[in-house]
Amino acid sequence: MSRAFAAGALSLSLVIAPATALACTQVYVGSDLTSSGDTIYGRSEDAANRYIKQFGVEQATAGKTYWSGENGPEQDPAVNFTRTSPGATFRYTYVRDLPSDWDDAAKPYSEAGINEKGVTVDSTLTTAVNDAVDGVDPLLDNGIGEYNIADVVLSEASTAREGVQLLGSIIDAQGSQDCNQIWIGDPDEVWNFQQLSGHQWIAIRMDSDVASVNPNMSCLQYEVDINDATTCLHSANLVAVPTEAGTIATFEGGAINVAKSYGLENDGVGQNTRYVQGHKYFGDNLVAGTDYTLNDKGQVESIADPQLFFQPGSSDYTLTNVLRATAARGEGTDVDANANANLYAIGNNRTVESHIFQCREGLDDQLATVQWTALSRGEFSVFVPSYSALLTETDADYYPSVEALEAGTDHVGYESERNDAAKVAANEALAMEDADSKALAFVFMDLNTLAYNHRADTADGVHAYLDALQAEIIEQQDSVDALMQTMQGDDARTDFANKANAVAAGEVYDHAHALLTELRAYLSAGDFSTPFASAGLGAQGKLVDPVTYASEMTQYAQGDEVEGATMYRLYNPNSGEHFYTASASERQDVIAAGWTDEGEGWVAPVESDEPVYRVYNPNGGDHHYTTSLEERDILVSLGWRDEGIGWYSAGHDATPVWREYNPNAKSGAHNFTTSWEEHAGLVKLGWSGEGIAWYAL
Repeated sequence: MSRAFAAGALSLSLVIAPATALACTQVYVGSDLTSSGDTIYGRSEDAANRYIKQFGVEQATAGKTYWSGENGPEQDPAVNFTRTSPGATFRYTYVRDLPSDWDDAAKPYSEAGINEKGVTVDSTLTTAVNDAVDGVDPLLDNGIGEYNIADVVLSEASTAREGVQLLGSIIDAQGSQDCNQIWIGDPDEVWNFQQLSGHQWIAIRMDSDVASVNPNMSCLQYEVDINDATTCLHSANLVAVPTEAGTIATFEGGAINVAKSYGLENDGVGQNTRYVQGHKYFGDNLVAGTDYTLNDKGQVESIADPQLFFQPGSSDYTLTNVLRATAARGEGTDVDANANANLYAIGNNRTVESHIFQCREGLDDQLATVQWTALSRGEFSVFVPSYSALLTETDADYYPSVEALEAGTDHVGYESERNDAAKVAANEALAMEDADSKALAFVFMDLNTLAYNHRADTADGVHAYLDALQAEIIEQQDSVDALMQTMQGDDARTDFANKANAVAAGEVYDHAHALLTELRAYLSAGDFSTPFASAGLGAQGKLVDPVTYASEMTQYAQGDEVEGATMYRLYNPNSGEHFYTASASERQDVIAAGWTDEGEGWVAPVESDEPVYRVYNPNGGDHHYTTSLEERDILVSLGWRDEGIGWYSAGHDATPVWREYNPNAKSGAHNFTTSWEEHAGLVKLGWSGEGIAWYAL
């Protein structure tokens, strides 16, 4: 990143540490190299630890004017990029910074989205230009840069090629503010677009049989026929500028070597090390001493002929492989950042979000590409899927508004660019989610901070749980995708896309927050004799509580969600009993008697083949609920009063309602909840987990 941070400490650190300041990483794996035949590409973005990102939808407009925001709210065309769209703009998703990160600029920096035409943009991977070329064709303060690229292209381009041509024409006319590489794609093709200097650019259509890993390197070489417009588009003076600068370099056949002509000779040990990590992650058998050299700190000092595209070691990479590539740390190699503290890593503690586009063949433009987004470091995160070309809204619980996120900045507890606020992350009382928010950005910020800074004791356990959760979300997304492809009509597909993202986000949040609660408790206890392991992970490496993402979307597709009765949950502060009822009038009577209203417990079907029986103890004053006729009859024989059927259970593929027993309680000994987090928390406090009581819609 090259953003101008509002925080002075950040600006200073970017100046004094150029070797690692630029630390984003692009990834691409062509369709011939994946087990699914999908094209998978994207990027991890680095800026600073505990940095807040917002995922949302920018609505279509009748037309708009873009400003760069590089100089805060004061806009001046002489120093700020500005453009007015020639007509109406498209709707698109974004991953966006907060206004406070740009001195309260009106429209914060945006990136990583898909528009309603199915065009994807990943903006940006910061690169560099050598001094000689910059002297001939200098970068311009009011040229287009990372602040505006995604907004402009996603607003106006209806195909990837159109996006390339649009961005190129803007650079031709107005110049570039900085040097970047950008993915611009659609279901038919993906382009690697490069801002090379003030007015020079090139875009290369990606082949299906190559992979690419670029950690902010301007020296990565590639050979392309610049005269073949089907595979390469570029500025008019692509060759003339480096020729004038005296830096022109060519391959043996005479084709321009763009990287050597425009880029730096060596981008630094941080970038070099991450290049080797990424290539080794994908099975490129690079050899120390031959393909690269190490310095006395174990960092990669130089690379022999570094390449932008390469042939990896396999041809059946999965979506999971590519998602986890955004957090690679050189594990098990000679550039292992876990074993050598001197090494920078792709998966570092300043990654602020990661996103991957999964483009499938044979589907229409609005369904073809699924966006997978992690709103924190990819290492200890779960990527949430979205049909972003169809998405018209996001759930404010999991993706809060800018105002809500700005209000939670105290929880960031920023210390410095490279030092996490681990004490803040460990303090549940400070967490934003405790203020009626379920922000994914915050729960994963805390998970990453705690696991990263207590790696030896916690990383393996946290990885195991999150890997299982990610695997289950991916597996269920396949089922959800089959449902999506049955949706007929734009409105139905849009509604399904909005609901699917909200349900997936909710499932991921519930599990991640339960894990965070366990992790905080483990660290608070201070006993590290046994490494951290989540109670929510079974012996087979699968989640104890299955994710119900697919089943809920099945119900939604069938309209079952409207055929339900709200179950109200109330609490007696004197006896400790929880009470559950489907009757609104009974609820009001109990509240009037002094009980605390705890809102909706779950939604039960109006009727099913499995009733839930309700019995009352006139001596103890508490209720019990069970689907077991035998248990009901035993309690009645002991003097409990049979109060008939309280409600009904849903099918066993629906949401489980967990049952816990407090062996020390004289009244209110049982609790029932759909929240695995609450269930696991009570078990940790000494309650007996009694499994699934029944199922909710």
